Amino acid sequence: MAKPLDTLLDLRRAAAAGLLELDGSGPASREAVRARETLPAPHFGTVAWSVPPSYRALPAEHNRLRCLREEDDRECEFVLVDEHELLELNADLVHMPEGVDREPGRHLSTDHLVGFAEAGYEAVWCFDVAQPVADGEYPVYYHHQDEPRARCLADGTWDEQDDAVPDFPSFAAWFEAMAAAFTSARPPAWFDELGTPTLVWLARDGIFRTDGRD
Repeated sequence: MAKPLDTLLDLRRAAAAGLLELDGSGPASREAVRARETLPAPHFGTVAWSVPPSYRALPAEHNRLRCLREEDDRECEFVLVDEHELLELNADLVHMPEGVDREPGRHLSTDHLVGFAEAGYEAVWCFDVAQPVADGEYPVYYHHQDEPRARCLADGTWDEQDDAVPDFPSFAAWFEAMAAAFTSARPPAWFDELGTPTLVWLARDGIFRTDGRD
């Protein structure tokens, strides 16, 4: 697996070649990194998490990073948000209000998610901070407001059992996959679904765990 800074270099080369647009701010301050851990405030409950090592490497280069590619007259993008956008992203699109259920008495929660990147429209790339692993990383999920990756509030079980398997095992794996898709001469099959709730169902079917091509 490529290191995030090597992956960032691949994106910079593609941008220099005119394949995509890459816009980055200056590096994040220590306070801006810390704010990512302390600012998220769900509508009920709390979120406790630590910035994972592979993700920490990116704010050290750019506090905010936007990658945009035009494909078949459509713009596809991801935006690694800064600390203030992270707060808004989670409040608006990730964290559910209290009392949401799919059936009476089975209330749901998305407080286990911390969104770190916009995927377009109402979609967000999120860490599942309820599943830390030994090296300090968290798995990554594609979440859409209309098709949330929710857990049952009472016992923490997944609302959709297929969500038990994450889309990516870590930020580094996610970032490498994004760079590969955005720099490919032939983007993967899921590329056109970025920003749509359909991609949640494709993720549950394992499209990110295959080569993703037709």
